[in-house]
Amino acid sequence: MLTIRMNEAAASALRPLTTVDPPPTVPALGQELRDKFTEGLTYNDGAWIFTEHIGQWAGAPASASAAITKMGWKNLSGYEWNVNAFHLEDYTPVHRENLNGRPWISHEDQVMLLKLGLVVADNVFGLVRALPEPIPVRCVIGANDTCVVFRFHQIRCGDEWIDEVPKKPDDPDMMAVVDRHP
Repeated sequence: MLTIRMNEAAASALRPLTTVDPPPTVPALGQELRDKFTEGLTYNDGAWIFTEHIGQWAGAPASASAAITKMGWKNLSGYEWNVNAFHLEDYTPVHRENLNGRPWISHEDQVMLLKLGLVVADNVFGLVRALPEPIPVRCVIGANDTCVVFRFHQIRCGDEWIDEVPKKPDDPDMMAVVDRHP
């Protein structure tokens, strides 16, 4: 079962305005993203993470439980939320400007990266379906004028804190949450 939730900004950016509009173009995965999916997922002490992301957090212990304690993450989902995060603009060419000392991404590129995030989510679901025992997974794509971040984690009982993330006042301008249950 697939469930997609979006805030109004994301829904407006992704919906065609009229029935005569051409369907939205979906960006293709670049080689670096294809490599990420080729490397697959690794099981770490109860958590599933991109194999490519192993060791990316300097100073974080290798085991998920030790990293949760040291880094102050809430639980396994919080660990996955942080370790599986990456910036989509690092994986596809978009025009980034420096605006008043901070990066800036145009609205059009944010929308393109949001669409790319949905393609990435579909690829994550493919990796999860290939596991010996598929798990329920949540992918979150947040886009604003400085970055577009993709994250995923296993859906577990007690993860209600993540449901509050899209409601926080410091939300990205556009947010899509895609859940897939086996």
